[in-house]
Amino acid sequence: MLKRLVDVATYKTIFDVDETSVTTFEEEADGTVHLNKIQDAAPILQINKEEYHSGANDRTTSPFGRKVASIPLTVWNNWMKATNGAIEHDQVLLAKYLNDKDNLYFRTHNSRI
Repeated sequence: MLKRLVDVATYKTIFDVDETSVTTFEEEADGTVHLNKIQDAAPILQINKEEYHSGANDRTTSPFGRKVASIPLTVWNNWMKATNGAIEHDQVLLAKYLNDKDNLYFRTHNSRI
């Protein structure tokens, strides 16, 4: 079901809704269109905090290694834009972002990457 939200100079249509996000299609008076995704990252950040403090990711017996972070999709997309996609293939750059104290909320383990 699509709902129309009226803004002063734009029209927004809810394009997609899932458990944690809403995507709107926005058409401006000049004909420009935008897709905007808004995500409620609070559940992800809460789980990250619990895992970080509980030691749930301390064991390294998994063949996949240790889970060190969980990044909301909207944040990942912003990082992809900021790095022109380089962060997807550059482990050093990803480690730089994850080791940044401003991104501690995404961490699920206290190890340095």
